[in-house]
Amino acid sequence: MQVIVKTIFIHGMSPDEEKSMMGEVKLLQKMHHPMIIGYYDYFVFENQLAIVMQYAEGGTMEKLVQEQKGVNFPESQVLNYFTQILIALNHIHSKSIVHRDLKTQNILLNRKKTLVKLSDFGISKELTTRSLASTVIGTPNYLSPEICEGRAYNQKSDLWSLGCVLYELIELKRAFDGENLPAIVMKITKCAYPQIGSHASAQLKGLVATLLQLNERKRPDTKGISKIQF
Repeated sequence: MQVIVKTIFIHGMSPDEEKSMMGEVKLLQKMHHPMIIGYYDYFVFENQLAIVMQYAEGGTMEKLVQEQKGVNFPESQVLNYFTQILIALNHIHSKSIVHRDLKTQNILLNRKKTLVKLSDFGISKELTTRSLASTVIGTPNYLSPEICEGRAYNQKSDLWSLGCVLYELIELKRAFDGENLPAIVMKITKCAYPQIGSHASAQLKGLVATLLQLNERKRPDTKGISKIQF
């Protein structure tokens, strides 16, 4: 078993930062799932927190997309990756946790690049039943409209991010991009993403549209998506 050690300097951290960091560690201890990166142990030494975690030999999905150099993935491969991510998200949400930073950079792969593992729960938030978070955090390109607008959000926000990941797997580029943060946010709040090419099936395009709905109430949860035929 190969592992890596993630180290975080804790010297000079504010109480809130330390609380957030330890919250990450506690969350990771709950995440026992084959499609979520394994976190085995942690310890403190020389003003550093060391987290021992599973090593993913295949690198990130972001890198995999870049390596395609414009050659589209077979649709079967896109759906395979999507289904695995969906299963992992369902597990997270079943524990009343919102990832809040789902993106291709945080999706790792095994050596054969056949299995995915979600990682980086550093800004995840555990929610009590039916509660809504309000902190604005996450990677701008994958932020949901409700977060961009400063509204309360829940697990449905991760489903928007999943739609962004799916779009990226189909088109090999981000759904929402721009020269600066305001430009990106404007596109997100208008759901203005480039049309998906003719290489993708109607079912796949429909799946993206289902996930990228401005009204989060109309956006299905992980169980709802699982019932869709694709």
